[in-house]
This record gives sequence, C-alpha cells and structure tokens, in this order.
Amino acid sequence: MIIIGEKINSTVKSVADAIKNEDYNFIVSLAEKQAKAGAHYIDVNAGAFVDIEAEILKKMVQSIQSKIDTPLSIDSPRPEVISEVMKVYKGQRAIFNSVIYEQGILDKALPVIKEYNMKVVALLMEDSGIPEDPQNRLEIAKRLVDRFDKEGILLEDIFLDPMVQPVSVDKKYVDIALETIRLLKKEFENVNIICGLSNISFGLPKRRWINRAFLSIAIYFGLNSCIADPLDHVLMKLIYASETLSGQDEFCMEYITKAREGFLD
Repeated sequence: MIIIGEKINSTVKSVADAIKNEDYNFIVSLAEKQAKAGAHYIDVNAGAFVDIEAEILKKMVQSIQSKIDTPLSIDSPRPEVISEVMKVYKGQRAIFNSVIYEQGILDKALPVIKEYNMKVVALLMEDSGIPEDPQNRLEIAKRLVDRFDKEGILLEDIFLDPMVQPVSVDKKYVDIALETIRLLKKEFENVNIICGLSNISFGLPKRRWINRAFLSIAIYFGLNSCIADPLDHVLMKLIYASETLSGQDEFCMEYITKAREGFLD
C-alpha cells in the first residue's frame, strides 16, 4: 500500500493559519510526523490561496525538503502552478496530483509531467462531472492510460482515482467505488489505484471508523494506494492485515515482519 500523507492541506484551518502566519515550522513538523509514521509521499496543497498558490507551495516545498527527503505529492488542479513549484523541487520523484482528461488540463499537464519525470494521479471524471456508472469510469481510465502510454509514461507511474464519494449522501457511492476499483484492477495489472480516503466519510461524525472500514474493503477489491492520515495508527495496522487477507502480501511476509517489529502491538 502506497500511503500519501494528507494532512498538509490548506482547507484545514490549522494549516491555513500557519500559511497566513508564515509559520512554516508547523508545516515541516506535520511533514516529519507523517514521514515517521510511514507515509511514502507527503501531499502539499495550497489551493485555498488561489492568487498566491504557486508562491505558497514553493515555500512549503522548500521548507519541507530542507528537513526531510520523503518525496512529495504536489496537489493542485492547475498545471502551470505545479510547473512553477517543480522549478524549486529537488530529490526523489514527485507526484503530479492531479489531472483529468477533459478541459484541456491533460494537454497542459503532460509536458510538465514529462519534463520533471513525475508520477501522476488521474481522476476518473469528465467535464460534466463524475459518472455514476462504473463502466463509464473505466472507459475514462482506458482513454487516460492510452494517452499516457503514447506519451511514454510507464504504467507503474500512473495512479487512477476511481472518485470515492460520501456515503452520507448515498450508500450507492460505496458500491460504485468498489465496483470501479474491481474493474480497474481487472483491466490494468500494473497501474496503481488510489483514492482520497476521507471522501467516503465526509459529513459524518467519528470519521476515522468509516475510513478504516472502507479502506479494508477497498484493499480487498484492489486498491493499492490512498491519500490518508498516516498518524491514524489503527488505520496503518489495518493496512497490513487487509493486504494479507487480499493476497497483496505474498506469503504474509510484510505482516510477519511488522509483527516482529512490534508495530502491530
């Protein structure tokens, strides 16, 4: 399971306040905690500061990279912003988070992805919104993967997002997300399947329990990556158990290793 730490997001009040106060030590501390907890990437988002998004993201990236070498997920819907940020980025390969096929965004994003040798999160949605039929989401995925392949982007560098929606709005969104994951897993052997985990619990109290339950089920259906809270220690432990039960952990070796290390105590 590839974990992308979600906590440095400008829609979160504490992060927004830190940005306003130029308290980048707070941002760095959040990054360090997530890396220590096991995050493979740290997501950085400054989307709430639209007019100065690139400037803020640059400061965030430089501050974080002055302290840790965990690679980052640069989170913006605007390719031109990510392009600016990558001018100061250093170290291990970053993730471009995210693109959609429509609206000309993919055409603008591809040169940036290729220039900086980035991995990429691609959302299974259209100009008109998110299709409710899993088969339609799969068709979008096919178009995306075909385009990426023609551009020389490796399958293992692609993260397809099935677009998890809140169960509080309609229970059917759980079924749709899981069926989409199943179809993606069947169609693409080497492509990563990712989700923004907290989307499933939006609008509900005690959200961690919903996130934990959904992640365990989604792993069984083929999910192998998520943008989530690595500081949720129960969630992190459940990942190893779920991977074992789903067959993603060959011979249960990772689970056994973590048990011997005391991580599962």
